[in-house]
Amino acid sequence: MSSLTPSDMSGSVPTGPGETPQQELQRLRRELQLATERLLEQEQLAALGNLVAGVAHEINTPIGIAVTAASGMEEFARSLTRKLSGDKVSRSELQTLASQLEDGARLVNNNLARAADLISNFKTLAVDQASEAEMHIDLSPYLRGIVMAHNPVLRSAQTRVELDTPEHLHATLVPGQFSQIVSNLIVNALTHAFQEQPEDRPRLIRVRLHSQGERLQLHFSDNGRGVPPEVRARMFEPYFTTRRGSGGSGLGLYIVHKLCEQMGGQIVVDEAHAPGLGFRVDLPLRD
Repeated sequence: MSSLTPSDMSGSVPTGPGETPQQELQRLRRELQLATERLLEQEQLAALGNLVAGVAHEINTPIGIAVTAASGMEEFARSLTRKLSGDKVSRSELQTLASQLEDGARLVNNNLARAADLISNFKTLAVDQASEAEMHIDLSPYLRGIVMAHNPVLRSAQTRVELDTPEHLHATLVPGQFSQIVSNLIVNALTHAFQEQPEDRPRLIRVRLHSQGERLQLHFSDNGRGVPPEVRARMFEPYFTTRRGSGGSGLGLYIVHKLCEQMGGQIVVDEAHAPGLGFRVDLPLRD
């Protein structure tokens, strides 16, 4: 599978009125660049759309539990009112109802907090990815929030993420670009790494974040099936995918590659990682 380049088209497309072959080639290059930019935007929006669906599904569970618990509390409150309106009420009955109300309130509170965390993490991810502003942030909790925002799709794929980060790691960067790098690497692993693997084999993604001098190092790896050398050599090419016809656009890792370049860094395949596939992302720390 190969990507379309201007060299593929030169000599095979007739020039327009008044255009020299060189002008025609330049115009085709511009058109290809614009088409690529539009596809990149669509790919990023599609990734966020998939997260929205996952988050919406995940939120249904805690909200449903909270609603059920609130309904139970309403019934306990009515029972308490009836008993207090009667001629006699025992201390044990009041204690039982008070305990039931306390348990219900705790259930409501815990599940609403869980839903709020899901919404907050996704909101941060979505807002940051729409912004190109640099910020000074603590990357360790920020990275944990990115992973939490992906919990619905990770749980659906029965995949666990292990994080290895210092307690605090401050850096000045564009948070949306960093979150897109991590998000695309997660989605790429879930899409490709665990195909045709036994369901009883644990699926694991490891993310290690640390500083080295004035550089930020992100190590991302999975324990999946890995990729052959001929695929590794082309992984960051635009439009290259091993899932043509199955929803693969071939832009996920290309986006990661371009974002790393925009941030003054790079991403390379970790040739030493096995089994599975690993990447090493190197970015300026700029604390």
